[in-house]
Amino acid sequence: MAQKRRLFVLMGATVLLLLVTLACGPVVTVVVTPTPSPAVSPPVSEVTVSAPTAAPPTEALSPEPTTSAGCTLGARWVADVTVPDNTVIAPGTPFVKTWRVRNSGTCAWWPGTRLIFVSGTPMGDPAADVPALAPGAQADVSVNLTAPAAPGTYRANYQFQAPDGTRFGPVIWVQIVVPGTPTLSPAPVCTPPACPPGQVLYCPGVCPGGCGVVCVTPTPYPPSGLAILSFSAEVLQDVPGGKRVRFSWRTQGATWASIIDQDCRRFMRYWEAMPPEGGSLIVDLIDPPARDPVMTLVARDAAGHEVRTSVVVPVPCRYPWFFPTDNRCCPEAAAITTWAAEEPFEHGWMLWLENGPGSSRLIVVFYEDGSYAKYPDTFVEGEPESDPSFVPPPGLYQPIRGFGKLWRTHPEVRDRLGWATAPEQGFYTQWQTQRPVTLGTGLFYARRLSGKIVEAGAWDVTGGTWREVP
Repeated sequence: MAQKRRLFVLMGATVLLLLVTLACGPVVTVVVTPTPSPAVSPPVSEVTVSAPTAAPPTEALSPEPTTSAGCTLGARWVADVTVPDNTVIAPGTPFVKTWRVRNSGTCAWWPGTRLIFVSGTPMGDPAADVPALAPGAQADVSVNLTAPAAPGTYRANYQFQAPDGTRFGPVIWVQIVVPGTPTLSPAPVCTPPACPPGQVLYCPGVCPGGCGVVCVTPTPYPPSGLAILSFSAEVLQDVPGGKRVRFSWRTQGATWASIIDQDCRRFMRYWEAMPPEGGSLIVDLIDPPARDPVMTLVARDAAGHEVRTSVVVPVPCRYPWFFPTDNRCCPEAAAITTWAAEEPFEHGWMLWLENGPGSSRLIVVFYEDGSYAKYPDTFVEGEPESDPSFVPPPGLYQPIRGFGKLWRTHPEVRDRLGWATAPEQGFYTQWQTQRPVTLGTGLFYARRLSGKIVEAGAWDVTGGTWREVP
């Protein structure tokens, strides 16, 4: 009680002293030193998918998938080797994100295991090779990225994928902050009373004493600008040939928005997002040209500025590839199984397909320089199978039947291939084609006699290049 009484006495004395000062002395003007208003950065671009994303390492993780071999695929985040969360990186600056991870499953990670981009803001590599790793072992995995040009906080999410396309382990991410350029905003620098109601003193330059010399009407700080606040895709149900998906979005400052899909497409497909400031849209993604299509929300403001962010929608191809592949583009149709023949030559090899793409009895000549050419098989039963005037060197062979007729009647083929190094062999093979995105981008895949997969590019034109798929 005594302490409270002393406090009241002290406060009263202070108030009395202030009143005496005001009555006897000049009015004191409080000077506020002008300071720049804080830079306002756009909100974080949040991207979500209907399937739950992986939790941070301290939270519960999703079950580990079991393979047909009976072992489990697992991964654990160990550490951020480079670029910890919220590292500030200047606009447009390249950087490398490296994670340390551990194989937490009972299956080894085989060659072809990859770390793939699944959601967030694409900033560079959509995938990175992961080294083969025994259960319990650790490795460092890196992706090459570039900071976006606009200020903001950006995050890209990645997940592990086995060679057969199975995803496993937690979603790991890189999150960076791209700084903005601070701007000065008019702000009160002196306490009125000199200015009319609604105005304040402002110092537009270097003013003596730091006090304002001009009366101005305060202007609000500039708005945070155009931004995508959230964008998500939720798979609602299966429909014939695809999935029914609900997209939801929320933007700031946008006057127009659209959802686009250009994965493995000749022409872009899009849906208008109305109203642009926020809403939802249900669409049927039928017979997608790409597995797990990347759908992008594009938003623009009245001045024409644009922002975009993407999300991966888990929609499979209507027809699977007949071999494990990282190619996200879908095949045109189911795989065809057919009788085939293969023969090696000094400088390449030939493949014959009884039932080939667009043509029965098709011969494809693969040259050692990486080019190929297609020809119809014109051999008719009863015709001579070979020509005795062509005498091969010891240990080499003259091709016979369809291969031989093509080789003898096309000098350009004979000169480039040379002699056969072994007789032809028949076997059953499988092949598939991928629809072209633009002219000259069609792909053809077939299984060789050795079991390896050959990829022929520009299949939709007269000829192109080939390679064996790793």
